[in-house]
Amino acid sequence: LFRSHDAVDNTKESIYDFVKRSDRVILVVDCENSDVYKLYGVLKGLSEEEMEKVEKIILYDDYHTSCGWDWLEKFIKIPVEHVEVERVTDRKSLVDIKMTAGVCEAYYQHNIDSFILCSSDSDFWGLISSLPRAKFLVMYEYSKCGQAIKDALMSRNIYHCAMDDFYTGKSEELKKKVLLSELKKFAPQVVGMNGRELTKTIYERTKI
Repeated sequence: LFRSHDAVDNTKESIYDFVKRSDRVILVVDCENSDVYKLYGVLKGLSEEEMEKVEKIILYDDYHTSCGWDWLEKFIKIPVEHVEVERVTDRKSLVDIKMTAGVCEAYYQHNIDSFILCSSDSDFWGLISSLPRAKFLVMYEYSKCGQAIKDALMSRNIYHCAMDDFYTGKSEELKKKVLLSELKKFAPQVVGMNGRELTKTIYERTKI
């Protein structure tokens, strides 16, 4: 759904308030269960001055996800750490395990007290409930997040918001760059290729 209006002010103020109340905060992303273009729309919709306290963004990624994640750091000012998670078997992703371990390490070893968690996966309720003294802000997508997890977050007074509520038009520059980059990869063999199939392949790889 294309949003023509940006998130309401109280949503942004709640995010800013979360950051201000934190000593050290990082944003961790489950790339399998998050949309890079929606997240970019969120980051572009927030004040850089208010968000400068976010030390970095850590992307926990799998090779099946959008190639758009490789471009995020080129379009934002917050430092980005990209963690590529290998698979032991092709059927099972280890992103959730790797991300859980990373958050626990950041909390216990590096004194990060606050996490903006970007994921719609209910599996991460186990992580949140295991660190009762850490502060969490959860960003999810309406189509991927069930009511049960929202109720659980609300019962624990954990702030959460939908990335869908931010103006998605701000992600167009990123989408164009990613699409053009993928198209260039096909340049050597593009002559003779079926245009419809080529377009379908590029959109599938970019997850647009």
